[in-house]
Amino acid sequence: MLQSRPEPGAPQPYTFPKPRRLRVGGGTVVAIDVPGQRFAAIRLIQPAGGITEPLDRMGVATLTGEVLEDGVHGNSSLAPALERHGAEWVSRVTWDSFVTGVDAPVARIGDAVALLAEAVRTPALRPDDVVRRRDQLLERFWLEASVASTLATRAIGGQLFTGRYATPLSGGPVRLQSVTPELVSDFHAHAVAGVAGTLVVVGDLADVDLETLGATVFGDAARVPDVPTTPPESAPGDLPRIVVLNRPGSVQSALILAHRAPSRSEIDLPKADGMSDVLGGMFTSRLNMELRERLGYTYGVGCRFDLRRDSGVFLISTQVEAPTTADSISATLAEIEKLRAEGVTEAELSAVRESNTVGLPVAYSTPRSLASALVEMVVHDLPEDHVDRLRAGFERLTAADLDAAAHDYLRPRESVVIVAGDAEHLEGSLRKLDLGPVSVRDPETLWS
Repeated sequence: MLQSRPEPGAPQPYTFPKPRRLRVGGGTVVAIDVPGQRFAAIRLIQPAGGITEPLDRMGVATLTGEVLEDGVHGNSSLAPALERHGAEWVSRVTWDSFVTGVDAPVARIGDAVALLAEAVRTPALRPDDVVRRRDQLLERFWLEASVASTLATRAIGGQLFTGRYATPLSGGPVRLQSVTPELVSDFHAHAVAGVAGTLVVVGDLADVDLETLGATVFGDAARVPDVPTTPPESAPGDLPRIVVLNRPGSVQSALILAHRAPSRSEIDLPKADGMSDVLGGMFTSRLNMELRERLGYTYGVGCRFDLRRDSGVFLISTQVEAPTTADSISATLAEIEKLRAEGVTEAELSAVRESNTVGLPVAYSTPRSLASALVEMVVHDLPEDHVDRLRAGFERLTAADLDAAAHDYLRPRESVVIVAGDAEHLEGSLRKLDLGPVSVRDPETLWS
């Protein structure tokens, strides 16, 4: 006998766990105790992100992050050493941060953290390993760039910014090729080995000595220096404009519409993300309903903010059949103008609230997810109750808030449209859109 489906209960309230902070030497330990969670996430955050690189050493942070995995003995020695303790290496370099860490059983946390400390403070950095890792990054760069959507996304920086942001985080093929083992050693010594940073620890910490972990990782390293933030200059050229990255014979086009946005500290995130969800951040978003469901041009479309300490980017991305490229751009711009002119509906507002609040207990149910939230707080100088403030911000959103965000944060007349596709077949229809000048670029010359 079939039973009737139970009615869903009311969403459970969620409060982010209060972290504990303590100073150890030149660094800070930030920890969340999760009773019963016997697998811990440990992250070391340092400010040596890509934006700190000199222009003649672009890519050195990413390459250094890769080489650390070779450990103190070189030749990829770190992974098997960690595996003996059931642990796994974690490394991520962003524009604003240099993050390393381990995921490990709490019972072996001391051994795993000792290996983390060795890898970060005293790695081998053998020249052969540096060159091997550099060659792998270069090969990976072009392999990933063979995907039209990746190629278009990597071209955003050069269209919106001058300076470091104009070149991809990994340095691009030409710049990265010039990063020598000596430059990696110098960067590591000054930006990584000699800087204490912040250590995030999440798990069942009842029997964990946090001060000992901090002392192991920080040693006698210096405190994190103050890193000034200066908004980058905009790239030259008329706005709006269209740039075609020529891929002869391509039957699809990858589309990016991007413009500059405020920095992480300047933006009202619930309002901005809520508006972005309505436009293209949910399956039921306006762009997806128009381009996928009604017109059938694409399998999906999305939009998001890429927020950094000194600036930001808003981008819309999709892939469409080549003959529909110009119409897809027109439809996208029409949806933006419609949102700005007519505002959001109550149904859209309700969907935004629910999608950003109901799932929080699940979103922060693992040590890794809790550690990721703490990393974001450290990188962007956010308060300890940042997640709770964010939740409260979504809960009190009004339709007027999202309408205002559409006017404040959507700037179609300041956009660059990047099209990765067959220029010979696309250029004519793109010029008819009257979205400013249309230029055609060979992808292999973008970062030369």
